[in-house]
Amino acid sequence: MPTYQFALLLTSAYLLGSIPTSYIAGRLIKGIDIRRYGSGSASSTNVWHSVSRKAMVAVVIADMLKGLIPVAIASHLLNFPVWAQGTLGLAAITGHSWSIFLGFSGGRGWATMIGFLLIFGRWELLTLSIVGLSIFALIKNSPLSMFLAIVSMPIASLALASYGIVGFDRGLILLCICLLILLKRILAERPVPRSELAKVLIYRLILDRDTRNRESWIYRKPNDLSQS
Repeated sequence: MPTYQFALLLTSAYLLGSIPTSYIAGRLIKGIDIRRYGSGSASSTNVWHSVSRKAMVAVVIADMLKGLIPVAIASHLLNFPVWAQGTLGLAAITGHSWSIFLGFSGGRGWATMIGFLLIFGRWELLTLSIVGLSIFALIKNSPLSMFLAIVSMPIASLALASYGIVGFDRGLILLCICLLILLKRILAERPVPRSELAKVLIYRLILDRDTRNRESWIYRKPNDLSQS
C-alpha cells in the first residue's frame, strides 16, 4: 500500500465527510442556519424537524455516500488492508461530525457510518439494525434505541472475531467508531452548566439532548438556543 495513496485518500475522506449537507439544505430550502434551530446540530434528523422531510431523504443519501465512497475505493480499487479501510471510515465520520467548513461543528455521523458499514461491515450493520429497530419497537424511544444499537455493533464484531468469522482488527475499528459517535453526543458543541454537569452529560449520552422534554428540544428556535 503506497503511503502517498493512503495519505491522499485519508485527506479526501475527511474533506468529503466535511461537506455540510444538512447546513446546505437549510440554507437552500429555508434560508436558515440549521445550527440555530432544533437540536442545534447540522444533522439529517434536524433537517427532518427544522427544514423539510423530503430534504432529509436527500441529505441521508448524500451523508451515506460520504462514508461509502472512500472505503469502496480503498477496498475494491486499491486493495487496502482492513486497518486502512477502517481509518478512512473514521476520517469520513470525523469530517461529518467536526466539519472544517462549519468551524468544526457538524452532525452525529450516523448516516456516514452506515454508508461505511455497507462496504466494511455488513454483518455488524445487520446487528445494529436489528437491535435498534427491535428496541425502538418496544420502547418507542429513538435516541435510546440508537445508543443501544451503536453499543451492540463492536460487541457483535468482536464476537464474530472470536469465532474466526472476521478479524479482530475489524472489531477494534468499529469500537473506535462507536466511541467517536458517543463522544460527539456528549460534547454536542454546547457548554454545560457546572451545576447540572452530571445530569446533562447522562441526558446527552442516553437521550442525545440536554433535557428530558423531547418536544421542547427538537422544535427550538434561535431565541430559545440563545437562552440555553
